[in-house]
Amino acid sequence: MSASPLPSPGAAGAGARAVRVGVLLPRLLEEPGAWLAECAAYDSAGADALWLDGGPDPAHDVLALAASVAAATSRAQLVVGLPDSVPQAALLARTLATVVLLSGGRLALAAGSRRCAELVAVAPAVPAFRRLAPAGPGYEEPGGGRWTPAAAPAGPDAWRAALAGAAQRGVRGLVVPAGQPLLDALHRGSGAERHIRPSRPTRARVTTERQSTRRSS
Repeated sequence: MSASPLPSPGAAGAGARAVRVGVLLPRLLEEPGAWLAECAAYDSAGADALWLDGGPDPAHDVLALAASVAAATSRAQLVVGLPDSVPQAALLARTLATVVLLSGGRLALAAGSRRCAELVAVAPAVPAFRRLAPAGPGYEEPGGGRWTPAAAPAGPDAWRAALAGAAQRGVRGLVVPAGQPLLDALHRGSGAERHIRPSRPTRARVTTERQSTRRSS
């Protein structure tokens, strides 16, 4: 019998959880191993997107960081904020294609309106979130839907209220700073359980079951 299909990353048992959750990752400092482990923890906890933004003058190549995050995670969308300076188009296209391959097609970009148009021309298959400032905080997702910044959850009730309020406003997703409160909130929302794949029987178990069947027959 084939395994049942997994719920989509945005699916939820409660109506409020239909609002997607993006984690604004801290900037990489000196411990890449610990940083990647934190990224993987949010991915397995059920975050819908991981946002990397190095600011206007990033200390590291954010696309290279995205490639490492892609290798350490398996399901959350990767949204990468790019600086306004435009590298050589061919080099950028090659870099983006590499990260798309490593992430299994989960890469998305975030930039201002003008830069979004340039990115679409360079890599039309990669979604580009349009930065809404100064019109307002947040990003517009390709095809419609707005992601807005939100504070870290102060507790279960505050988190449920934030999700419900976002759903009522028609918000597509919330971008929340990384931290233990958010990780706890994602776990409480059964994010981890929604993405656990059914375990395959081990070879020893299969052999034991076959032997038992032969004896019974």
